[in-house]
Amino acid sequence: MASTNQDHTYLQPPPAPGARRGGSRWRRARLPLGVLAGLVVILVGIYALANHSGTAAPGPGTSPAPGAQAGALFPSSAAASSPSASATPSAKPSAKPSTSSATPHRATGGVPSAGNTGVPRGTALSTYHGSCTISSAGTVIDAKTVNCDLDIRAANVTIRRSKINGSVLLDTDVAGSNRWSYTLEDSEVDAGVREHPAVSYGNMTVLRSNIYGGITSVQCGEHAISCTIEDSWLHGQRIPADANWHLGGFLSNGGHNIRIRNNTIVCDAPANPLGEGCTGDLNLLGDFAAISDVVVDHNVLGANTGSSFCLYGGDAASKPYPHANNVVITNNVFARGTNGKCAAYGAVSSFNVDGPGNVWRSNKWSNGGSVAPEM
Repeated sequence: MASTNQDHTYLQPPPAPGARRGGSRWRRARLPLGVLAGLVVILVGIYALANHSGTAAPGPGTSPAPGAQAGALFPSSAAASSPSASATPSAKPSAKPSTSSATPHRATGGVPSAGNTGVPRGTALSTYHGSCTISSAGTVIDAKTVNCDLDIRAANVTIRRSKINGSVLLDTDVAGSNRWSYTLEDSEVDAGVREHPAVSYGNMTVLRSNIYGGITSVQCGEHAISCTIEDSWLHGQRIPADANWHLGGFLSNGGHNIRIRNNTIVCDAPANPLGEGCTGDLNLLGDFAAISDVVVDHNVLGANTGSSFCLYGGDAASKPYPHANNVVITNNVFARGTNGKCAAYGAVSSFNVDGPGNVWRSNKWSNGGSVAPEM
């Protein structure tokens, strides 16, 4: 079984909500010009509220994770917990992802949140009675409530429009796993309180899904063939009061062919009484293999003064595989948080702008201004 040991630090607030809006039909009417002008002003105001209010109601089968509500995109306050004494992250993973083209947001624009990820509104769910170990190629689980961990051991498995009370994993330490793959789309995963990622470890494509619980929302292992996460909300990690766990939104401890686009990613669990909690939102760490061929584009990263850094870029002298290559980080938005730095020590650590093929471009603070990478 793939392992999941993390040596991280912390991070806290909830991410941005994009309000889901339905279409409406208009009748033609002859109205005086002044009335028409007034209507235009009112409609513009309504449109602005719809795009900026973070109060979109969750769809059917969608229960918000504890402490991870869809509040304002960039909260004015974050958990004021102290970062862990060990600011160097590391975790046990292993697995493999699958390649597949992604589809756009269900909502018109907006960042991923409760309103535009997870089970679509109007979906009627029925209880899943099939095997929790999926061993038949091409299996489709659609519009189900699944009350177990799904262990993927087949090719081209699809889980869509479903609520999973458990985790979803494909273990790439298992012989023959390079032939397995799965797609998780328009679904909600509640992994509960456990020292295990909610969704792992590779050969996977995750689209428009609401993922919470576990120590990490999504983890891609060093043996992964590919890993694609798009248009999804990663949040709501959980830790017991007496646990020595380290949490994150996305984690790879070494791997390649990773695509992370158009997501809201936040590690929002406050530190527990032992001072343990989040490492960062997005953690690329050279523990078991070099970080290579990674694209991180157009994501929103939340803030938490209890985290060390919001993003780890994969290049750190303290790691067994210290040098990352072909890591492209572009067009991302970092929340400022209460200390103005996104996390306790800053927004970014361990990104080498001089590494082969590495690119850092157009990454901004939520209130404007460029975010600079740091080693």
